[in-house]
Amino acid sequence: MTNLMRRPNPATAGTEIIALAYKRASTEEQLKGYGLDVQDDELRAWEAEDARRTILETFSDEGVSGAQDRRPDMLRLEERAREGKANRIVVPKVDRVGRTARAAFNWAWRMQDIGVHFISIQERIDTSTELGWTVFQQYVFFSEMEWNSIRQRTRDGRNKKIEYGGWPAGPAPYGYRIEGKGQKGSFLVVCEGEARVILKSVALLVDGKASFEEAADELNRLELYTRSGKPWTTTNLYQRMHSETFDGYTTYRKANRGDRKRATRLNEDGTPVYGEPVRIAVPQILTPDRTDELKTALKKRSINKPRKPARIYSLSGHIASDCGQVYVGGGRTGQRAYRCQGNSSDKSACGCTNLDATEIENAVWSKVTRLLADEARLRVLADRRVVSLPGDRDKYLERQESLATSIEKHEKLIEDAVPEYIKAGLEPAVAAAAVKKLLEEVEGLRKQLEEVQYWLSEYEQTQARADAIVSLARSSPERLASLDAAEKAEIFDMFRIVVLPQKGRFVKRSGAPCKVTTWHYETGTLVPPDVSETRWEAAREVIAQYHGPRHFSMTSLDLRQALNGMLHRLRHGAEWSEIESWGHAEAIRQRQGVWFRSGAWQALMEHLTTDGRGTVAYRHPTIPLLHVVGEIRSGVLALMRATEDDLTELTEGESGNPISGMLRELAIDAEKIAKAIAKNGAGSVSRLPV
Repeated sequence: MTNLMRRPNPATAGTEIIALAYKRASTEEQLKGYGLDVQDDELRAWEAEDARRTILETFSDEGVSGAQDRRPDMLRLEERAREGKANRIVVPKVDRVGRTARAAFNWAWRMQDIGVHFISIQERIDTSTELGWTVFQQYVFFSEMEWNSIRQRTRDGRNKKIEYGGWPAGPAPYGYRIEGKGQKGSFLVVCEGEARVILKSVALLVDGKASFEEAADELNRLELYTRSGKPWTTTNLYQRMHSETFDGYTTYRKANRGDRKRATRLNEDGTPVYGEPVRIAVPQILTPDRTDELKTALKKRSINKPRKPARIYSLSGHIASDCGQVYVGGGRTGQRAYRCQGNSSDKSACGCTNLDATEIENAVWSKVTRLLADEARLRVLADRRVVSLPGDRDKYLERQESLATSIEKHEKLIEDAVPEYIKAGLEPAVAAAAVKKLLEEVEGLRKQLEEVQYWLSEYEQTQARADAIVSLARSSPERLASLDAAEKAEIFDMFRIVVLPQKGRFVKRSGAPCKVTTWHYETGTLVPPDVSETRWEAAREVIAQYHGPRHFSMTSLDLRQALNGMLHRLRHGAEWSEIESWGHAEAIRQRQGVWFRSGAWQALMEHLTTDGRGTVAYRHPTIPLLHVVGEIRSGVLALMRATEDDLTELTEGESGNPISGMLRELAIDAEKIAKAIAKNGAGSVSRLPV
C-alpha cells in the first residue's frame, strides 16, 4: 500500500529508465535486518511502480563495507555500464553507493562522465538533475558523518570499557581467560590450567637450570601442551616466558605485531587506527620476587650472537596453491623453499609440495627480464597501468577547475555581495541565514575538491610508477642481472605478479641426487649413444686403465649391456628399477658407482663423445609447470608458461576468461586468485596473438 501512495519522481517521470541495480550490505547491517533480501524487495517494488522502468541486471556486494571505494560487484557493474545499454544506476539508499565522500563521489563522477546517473529510491534522488545532484551531495556528507559517528561511539565504548579494567576484545593473553565474555563486564582472570604450565616452566628454567629446548621437551613429556594443544617449541616457550603479564599488565592495541591475521590495524604512520595502545592491569601469576628470578635466568640464556640477515623471499604471497592457499617463504633447513600455508593447518594439512625457492624465482625472473627487454611492449603495459585507475584525467582536471571557480565565487559573494545587501536594507537575520547557507555550500565544494585532488595525486603517482617500469627497459642486461632479491621483489610487486602452478599435485623426485647425473649437469657432458659390439672393445680398454682383470670376470653381468642401461637411464631419467632388461638393476647401479669413483666413467664419457654425438642428460623438474600472470586493467597479462626445459611465451589473457574475471579488483588478492585457480584450473589462461 505504501508503494502505491508514492508521488512520481519529477526527475524520472515521462522518461524511460534503463537501470543497473546495485545493493550492498555490510555484516553489521545484515545483522540489524537491512540485508540484501530487504534491498531486493525495494528494487523490485521500484521497478513495478512504472512500466517505463527496467532493471537490466542486479549486482550485489555482501559483507562489504561502504567505506571501500573498490568493491568486486561495484567494479563489475561499472564495466557493464560502460557498454552503454543503461542510463541509470538504481540503489535502495544513497549510502549503498558509499559510506564516505571518497567512495561515493568518485564512483558517481566516473559514471557521470559516461552519461550514467544514480537514482536512490528511499531519498527519491536522481543525479541527472542539478537539484538531484545537490541533494545527493548532502546525503553523502550526512552518510559519512553518521558512519564516523558510529565508529567514534564504538571506539569510545571500547576505551571506556578499558578505563574500568574490562577486556575490550580479542583472545586473552596466555595464562588468562575472559570472564563474562560477550557481556559488558568482561574482564581477565587467571586460567588455572595455563598458570600451572607457566609455574612449571619457570621452575624448570630457574630452579632446574634447564635450557628452553630442555624445558619444552619436559613440558611435552608431561603432556602440558600449548593452548591450541600443540607440543611446545623452543620459540613458543621463549615468547611465553618474556610476557609482560608477569609485571602485572598487558598492552591492548600493540603497534609492533607485524601483519599477522589478528594484528592491530595501523595508520600509514604506524599508529593504531582505533586509538593509542593501552595498558590493562591483570592479576599476577608470579610473585614479584619470582618474576625477578625469572628475568635473571632469562638474561643468562640470551643469545648474544649477531642475528643472521633475514632471508628475502621475493615471491612470498605471489604463488597460488592448488589447495586454495598461497605459498610463503620458509623452511628450517639451509635450503630456501616456498611452503604452502595450507600445510600449517592444525586439522588437515593440504600436503602441497614445497617448492625450491631459487628454481622458481629464477624461472619467473627469466620471463620478467624478457619483458623488461622489450621497451615498446613495456610502454604499452605502462600506459595501460595508468589507464587502469578508474576515471578520466581530463574530466577530473575540468572538475577541479570548476569546483575551484565555484568556491571563489561563493567566497566573493560572502565577502562583497552580502554586506552590500545589508546596507541596502536586507534584514540581518535573513543575511545571517544566507551566509550560513553559502558557508555550508562552500564546505561541500571544498570536500569535493579535496577528493578530486586526491584522485589526481593518485593518477600522478601511478604515472610515476609507470615511468619507472619503462625506465627498467632501458637498464642494461648486466644491471638487471645484478639486482638483489629485495629489488626483484619490488619489481614482482610492481607488476603484481601471480604465479599459478599447474593444477594437480606435483611430486618431487625423492632420494638423494645421483652423483653421476649431477656431474653431467655441472660439466655439460653429453650422454653418448648406445655402445655397439664394435665400439665395446675400445671402451673396454678405457675401463681397463682403471680396473684389473678381475673387474671383467663377473659372468652374471654383461658389462656392455650394463653400460647401455646406464646411458639409457641418463638419457630418459628412468628409475634404476626400470632398467632390469639390461641386467640386474642393483648390480648395474653399483658398477656405475665404482666406475665414477675411480675416474673410469669420466674417461669413458670423454672417449665415447669425441665425435660430438650425444644428448643432454635428462633433468627431473624441481618445480611444476608455471603460469605467471601480471595484472593489467580489468584483465591479466599472461607473461609466461615456464617449465625447466621448455619456456613458452604467452601473451595477453582474454578479458572474459574465468581467471581475468577474478582479477578485476585492482587491489589484487592472491588468496582469491588461488581459489579461482583451484576451481577453474590454470589452463583457463588463453593464448592470443600479440
